[in-house]
Amino acid sequence: MTDPRPSRPAVPPIVLASAFLFDDTEALARAAGARDDHLYTRWSNPTLSALEQVVAELEGAERALCCGSGMAAMSLALLAALPSGGTLLTQRELYGGTHELVEKLLPGFGYRVIRASMDELVQAAAALEPGSAIHLEIPSNPSLRVADLPAIRAAGPPGTPIVVDATFATPINLRPLEHGATLSAHSATKYMGGHHDLLAGVVSGSGALMERVWTLRTLLGPVLDPAAAYRLWRGLETLELRVVRQCETAETLARRLAEHPAVAHTHHPCLPGHPDHALAARLLRSGGAVLSFELAGGYEAAARVADRLRVFAQGPSLGGVRSLVSWPAGVSHRAMSEDERRAAGVSGGLLRLAVGIEAVETLWDDLEQGLRA
Repeated sequence: MTDPRPSRPAVPPIVLASAFLFDDTEALARAAGARDDHLYTRWSNPTLSALEQVVAELEGAERALCCGSGMAAMSLALLAALPSGGTLLTQRELYGGTHELVEKLLPGFGYRVIRASMDELVQAAAALEPGSAIHLEIPSNPSLRVADLPAIRAAGPPGTPIVVDATFATPINLRPLEHGATLSAHSATKYMGGHHDLLAGVVSGSGALMERVWTLRTLLGPVLDPAAAYRLWRGLETLELRVVRQCETAETLARRLAEHPAVAHTHHPCLPGHPDHALAARLLRSGGAVLSFELAGGYEAAARVADRLRVFAQGPSLGGVRSLVSWPAGVSHRAMSEDERRAAGVSGGLLRLAVGIEAVETLWDDLEQGLRA
């Protein structure tokens, strides 16, 4: 029965049903053979569909699919992009969880993994054989390096799938598909959700690869819960507002930290001394809301500063409205060996700041008093 009222809800309804009911056998059978009909929430759900439409528009993509975490999104994207027994080229500067995925899990599935430094990626892409895939993290976590996506696209074999983790950039600062990526993946737990109250991941793209992502999501099962999907949809309503402010604040803090006598080195693409400063200016709308800085005293100095901070809370993750400080060597990258951390740009004295929406002077005052330790 059609509702005669001309109104509609201002927000997507949260459809908690795991299964959908039909009036007759023919309708049920038709839905079972059609990907566009809602039959079972592991396949599709109205709340997820509303969210995925918004994500696709943000990414400039034909299609987007949501799943239960950022690592689920990255796993699905890489498994979809890699042919059986294929080779994956990725960078050395990676988030610790992704490092474990490509070093421990993929080789066990029969994939070959090649790691290259950021400055060697174009050359490494040119040396790839057909049947390979490329994975990039733009910007990298936590060293904030920026891979030259267009140059890597041009150097690799024609048709080589490129998966870009653009979590740090967000669709506000980078739409990877417009620069040569085949699939764009995000930990939507971070900026897209924006409030530290959900776990989610998204993959965007088009064609056969996205169909493969859908198949993998359906068979492996990491579908996003409809209630979390609604919270993510709500977070996207304020994404640009939050990200623009967070990025502006992060750039101000990065410039001030770069001049602070207690800081040995500051990492953020906005800084003229950053190795990818010119590339970031071409590729990114902003260098992002994460920055990192190194203290000459190593772990002891980093711990001393972090423990004195009062506005920056200590914790993992990023992208929420509250500012966080983290020690990558002991948290996100602790599973790496010392040599692997060094190759990833993670020293014992490195602190990562995930900037929230607090006033810039409030955050700077906190950093100044912390650095007096």
